[in-house]
Order: sequence, then structure tokens, then C-alpha cells
Amino acid sequence: MEPKIDELRERGQRQVRRAVMVVAAGAAVGVLLLGGLVIYRLTRPATARERLRRVVPPGLELGRARRSARRLRKRVPSLRLYVGDRQVGTERPQPRWERLVVVAAGAAGTAAARALAPRLLSALAGGRRSQPKD
Repeated sequence: MEPKIDELRERGQRQVRRAVMVVAAGAAVGVLLLGGLVIYRLTRPATARERLRRVVPPGLELGRARRSARRLRKRVPSLRLYVGDRQVGTERPQPRWERLVVVAAGAAGTAAARALAPRLLSALAGGRRSQPKD
């Protein structure tokens, strides 16, 4: 009878260990899912409904706010901004090589100006000193 009791006791201990492992694994999965959900909510952009809900006062219903937003959108004419004869925002993006050439040309011009400026200043100052005094 005693060996049977010992065997049942060992079997119970193994089952408790197994149950603890299952609960720990479930808790770990739950924490990972909750963390993933929090990260997802923080990193994704807000939807139009969420942005509207932030703006609308708490007592106002969203359906009425949406309808008034539609009416407002219909009443406001679209605006186009022109600078000179070009519409702002429609110009083609500048290619990378073109930007690099412009930056390199600016750097070369700056370097040339820094090299020539002291020489020109010294020549101008020296020219005044070399004139004979009366």
C-alpha cells in the first residue's frame, strides 16, 4: 500500500510541475501579445475616425459631426497656390545627381573664394602702401 501512495504522490508532484509550466507559458504568451498590441497601437497612424473622435467634444455624437464636416468640405472651395507660373507641390523632384552637382559647385565656389579673398585683400592693401607719399 505504501509504494502505491508514494507513486501517487510523485505523480501529483509531476502534474503540479507540468501545470505550473503551462501557466507560466500562457502568462508569457499573454505578456507578449499585450506588449505587441501596445506597440502596434503606439506606432500605427491614427485613423480618420480616431482623429475625429479626438476633436469632437464628448457630448456630441460622431454621426452629426461627420455630416457637418462633409457639409463644410462641400462649402470650402479648393485652393491652388501658384508661385510665378508654377503650381506649388507639382514640380518634379530633383534627381540625386543634380543635387550632388549643385552641392559640389557650391563647395568649389566657397573654396575658391576663401583662397582668393586673402590674396585680393593683400594686393589691394599693398597697392595703397606702395604709392609714394607727398
